Amino acid sequence: MNRQRSNNNFNQFKELLRSRLSAHEPRALIFPGYAPAAVMILFMQKDGEPHVLLTRRTDKVKTHKGQMSLPGGGYDDTDSDILTTAYRETLEEVGIPEDKIEYLGKFDDFISISGFLVSTFVGAVEYPVEYTFNEDEIDDYLEVPISLFVERRHSRIEYYTFENRQFKVYYYHYRNFEIWGLTARILTDFAEIILSGANQSG
Repeated sequence: MNRQRSNNNFNQFKELLRSRLSAHEPRALIFPGYAPAAVMILFMQKDGEPHVLLTRRTDKVKTHKGQMSLPGGGYDDTDSDILTTAYRETLEEVGIPEDKIEYLGKFDDFISISGFLVSTFVGAVEYPVEYTFNEDEIDDYLEVPISLFVERRHSRIEYYTFENRQFKVYYYHYRNFEIWGLTARILTDFAEIILSGANQSG
């Protein structure tokens, strides 16, 4: 595929995201006692279509050991706001600085069964990406096409009761990685709410 055409299509995709996120009223949750945290949904144009960066957490971290995650983590008192948390954690985990991220907007808040209230932000980076991984936190990574979640190509759905509510737990498989839990929930919701009806091809 022509690289210029692919880049033009990715620029159109980014503008679509920016427009839809601007029109979307992010869900704001209040759960006293839950620790604030933030993640970054980072898009890149790879193989002619938008991909999103996921990392696999090591067995050394406190929570979500071995699970696939979006770059991010807990709020620190030195952070000026929760978006700063997303930028700082992205730099600390995968080595991508704020000035390399094109900010596109804010998505919804989510709660984690591990006691975090997670704010989600959306950005884009140029591909190929230069990563510097924190080996204490990250042991592998995956660049996965967002179409996996748009088309809901999950392998199964399980149900989990939390805070007296029943939630669907989606399980996706891509290149021998299993994506489930909060990460799968965020990306499935994002695909449905923001990307529904959008053309993902580049």
